[in-house]
Amino acid sequence: MPMRVVQIDQFCDEPDEVGWLVDSLLADTGWTLFYGIPGLGKSTFALQLCEALQSGVTFLDRVVKTTRFLYVQADGSAPEWRAMCKRIAPKSVGKCIVDVPTYALDNPVYVDYIHNAIQHVSPGFIVYDSLYNLTAADINTPKVLITINTMKQLALGNSIPWMLIHHPTKSDPSNPAGSGSLIANCSNDWSLTRNKLSIRKGRLVKDKEVLLMQDEEYLWHVYTRPAQSNGLSSSAYIARRRTL
Repeated sequence: MPMRVVQIDQFCDEPDEVGWLVDSLLADTGWTLFYGIPGLGKSTFALQLCEALQSGVTFLDRVVKTTRFLYVQADGSAPEWRAMCKRIAPKSVGKCIVDVPTYALDNPVYVDYIHNAIQHVSPGFIVYDSLYNLTAADINTPKVLITINTMKQLALGNSIPWMLIHHPTKSDPSNPAGSGSLIANCSNDWSLTRNKLSIRKGRLVKDKEVLLMQDEEYLWHVYTRPAQSNGLSSSAYIARRRTL
């Protein structure tokens, strides 16, 4: 769309063009920086999200837009990922790329392979898992945006919404590791803890946090206090369930 001059009151009367992959949580445009401590369950969360989009079921009790996904799995071996898929989405018809070479996004041959896969699958959502394994770029400087721009190009200039899984700083789990240019560049900033998803950036999102819990299979759900919780906090109740 070309630039234009518009009167603000008339602009406010124009219909909103934004759509939602997950109602009021994840828009169908831009990219999401998604981070949490190692071993927390980020990949589980992301695959649950993807499978909800693929199958059209609700995600975190929210309506989704049914769409295909492509999951670029560079954070673990194929057997590890297969075990995770069996636990989370054993009947999924969604597509994933496995056996991704280390620092694949630094190699034009592998970038071309991912590009061709995106063209073939024609996904409505892409997940890259995870930044450390996909590039050797120094994430502590704005040079990391070279890798981000590669992902944008693969997503057809951000016309396909996508998610990048990352880790937080060692000193502050609420902040992603590396250059501040990551947060400045992303459309959505999602921080995952053991009992909460915090949306620190995302102007269209109304709910800035979603309370969460994990079941016996470590799948994520919206937290609801059971009748027999005896007044325990969500984290204490979940911890007690795991010991039963």
